[in-house]
Amino acid sequence: MFAPVRHLGIYLLLAGLSVGTVRAQIGGRHVYDFLNLPVSARQAALGGINVSSQDDDLLMAAQNPAAVNPSMHGRAGLTYSGYLAGIRYGFTAYSRTWEKIGSFYTGIQYLTSGEMQGADELGNLTETFSAGEFAWVTGYSRAWRQFRYGGSLKLISSSLAPGFTSLGIAADLGGSYKSKSELFVAGLVVRNAGLQLTTYTGTGAREPLPFEIVAGVSNKLKYMPLRFSITATNLDQPRLIYRDPNPEPEYDLSGNLIEPKSQFSELIFRHFVFSTEFLLGDFLRLRAGYNHLRRQELRAVNRGGMTGFSLGAGIRAGRLALDYGFSSYGLSSAFSTHQVSLGLGLTRPEQTK
Repeated sequence: MFAPVRHLGIYLLLAGLSVGTVRAQIGGRHVYDFLNLPVSARQAALGGINVSSQDDDLLMAAQNPAAVNPSMHGRAGLTYSGYLAGIRYGFTAYSRTWEKIGSFYTGIQYLTSGEMQGADELGNLTETFSAGEFAWVTGYSRAWRQFRYGGSLKLISSSLAPGFTSLGIAADLGGSYKSKSELFVAGLVVRNAGLQLTTYTGTGAREPLPFEIVAGVSNKLKYMPLRFSITATNLDQPRLIYRDPNPEPEYDLSGNLIEPKSQFSELIFRHFVFSTEFLLGDFLRLRAGYNHLRRQELRAVNRGGMTGFSLGAGIRAGRLALDYGFSSYGLSSAFSTHQVSLGLGLTRPEQTK
């Protein structure tokens, strides 16, 4: 059966949090947006974000520092993704646990846009240049009864072109709860709270970081090898739909005014990401996800195709874990991404604290 009735309130809370006062749109208003990219193939396959995982997958800690736990002791993880328009990004991390202190992890997240052709304001070609961003991340987590709490600090460096560089600092604060049966997990994270230390031009106002509040729940069925997850994103920004302040009136073929449709249900579902994992023993994992916001913002006018959907698989063999994730960002295959992650236990199980 699914989660017990006592967990129902948590699901309802996620829905309630996604409705509130109106704020600005999320697109194109932040610096360091690379921090929101899924840093593991598993995250990519689960719709791009999941904060309610609590197992030995170290890379999941990048989205919720409370996910770091003793089962990750001595594990290393790295991931690589071919993103859109020739962009490449990845993440590498390592974790250790000290029994009386807690669990720690550190890692590097990076993005590179490759080599680009420069030009002046008149369109004359200049020298080529490269652009890239990276963040050094250090996190900590500790248990209290059935809860875990944790935080991470990110030191950020960004270079868009020669003479256009920026430094920043951000922090994540997270918590998670695991039921006694270990079938149900809930997570809550405040992500990318921080500031831009230096601007790209050295003058002007500092720009905001991609701050976000995320909550999620995962539940494994007791008698079936399935785990379902629901993640609510952008809880700090209830309105994720642009509202034209001066809309043009629309009429049907008979000349009757078409009343605008209610956007309430759309306002709700744009916050949610749905995903599932099919657990075939300890060896194979099959995954699928659906990101409604991504689909609605990137689909063609009359065709959606696979936009917003994601798929993936994972293989485990001893201390080695290999994951693959596919995500669709549009109708064309040029708008699809492929991601590969590798997890490796560098210590034997009996060494784990």
